[in-house]
Amino acid sequence: MREKRRLALARRQLVLAQIARREAIAALGDAIAEEAKSANVAARSGQLVREYGQRPSPGGPAKLLQDHLTFVRSLQAIHEQAREAHEDALDQSRWQASTLAEAQARADRTEQRYAEAKRTLRKVLEQREETTFGRMARRLQSGSGDY
Repeated sequence: MREKRRLALARRQLVLAQIARREAIAALGDAIAEEAKSANVAARSGQLVREYGQRPSPGGPAKLLQDHLTFVRSLQAIHEQAREAHEDALDQSRWQASTLAEAQARADRTEQRYAEAKRTLRKVLEQREETTFGRMARRLQSGSGDY
């Protein structure tokens, strides 16, 4: 029966859509956690750059001053990398949120198709049942005059 096959297909599609929705939720959660982590690293690295940049330059040999500036520059490079990582994490979170919205919409449409397939199958079965009872009633009626 065609309606049963359609219902089975809709059921499989619904299961797949629900799995995709769960995976999108998990991926969004991971992306948000990564975003928070990268924000903390960026904030801490920025704080270190400010702290070491504001320290007075050490007096003494030029080598000490050069080492201090090299250290501050390396902290600045780390801070820049941390900011870029945070921006990437923000982009990933936005993308995952969009993916979740698409998965949710797909799951909603699939649930509607599944419900429609169930209604169609139920209607077809009811119509067949009515037809069967109608035929049986006609047979009984036409056969009752023979007795």
